[in-house]
Parts: sequence; C-alpha cells; structure tokens
Amino acid sequence: MGFRAEYQNNMDAKGRVILPIKFREKIGNQFILTKGFDNNLFIYPVEEWIKVEERLSELKVTKKNVRAVKRLLQGSAVEIEIDNQDRISIPQNLRLYAGLEKEVVFVGQGEYIEIWSREKFDEANQIDFSEAAEEIDF
Repeated sequence: MGFRAEYQNNMDAKGRVILPIKFREKIGNQFILTKGFDNNLFIYPVEEWIKVEERLSELKVTKKNVRAVKRLLQGSAVEIEIDNQDRISIPQNLRLYAGLEKEVVFVGQGEYIEIWSREKFDEANQIDFSEAAEEIDF
C-alpha cells in the first residue's frame, strides 16, 4: 500500500475532515478507523484490517495484555466511508480518545495511516531521533 508523508487539515465542529488526496487515491472509499496506541487513531484499508484481525485471533486471550490490545483495536473499530466532499466523519468517542478538536495531522505509516491532534503529535515527537535510530539499529 505504501502510505507515507505527513499532512494537516482542519476538522469542523461535526467531526468531519478532508482525507488527504494522496491517501484517498490509495485507500478507496471505505476503510477501518480505530483507536491507536498513543492516543491517536489508525486508518486501515479493509484488506490490511483483515490481516490485523487474523493476527489478533491467533493470540491467547488468557493473557491480560492481549485482551487489552484486542479491546483497544477491535472494540473501537468502525467502518468509515468518504463522503461526496472527500471528508471522513470521525465518531465522537474516537475524537475524544485522540483529543481531536481542530488541527488534525495525518501520518502515513506504510500499511496504515495515523491520525493525531496537532498538539499530541508535536508532544510525541519531542524525542532524540538520533538516539531512537541507534536503538532500532537503523
């Protein structure tokens, strides 16, 4: 799929925001929107989401952290469609979870897209990237 780059758009009071054209071209009109791990949101193309659910189904639900991750991802997942004005409507519970108000940042992450509030995105990126690169042996 190859989602990459960072884009910013403003969300209206009803929770609608235009999905960047580069992402729309690759994702189609329907996809899955769910909670992310960093008080952000994830957008998955349907075919990638099926893979996520298959991996989750292989995990042992007797483990507390497995149940928590499944609850986070699958429990909050909704199918979203792009409207005629190229917007997506983010449900209120997901907007609250991610702290989305006006400025929304979309970040391509390969097989999925992250959605952040501008404030939380800036906070999350207050790290030493040279040190982080060393940790992952980049």
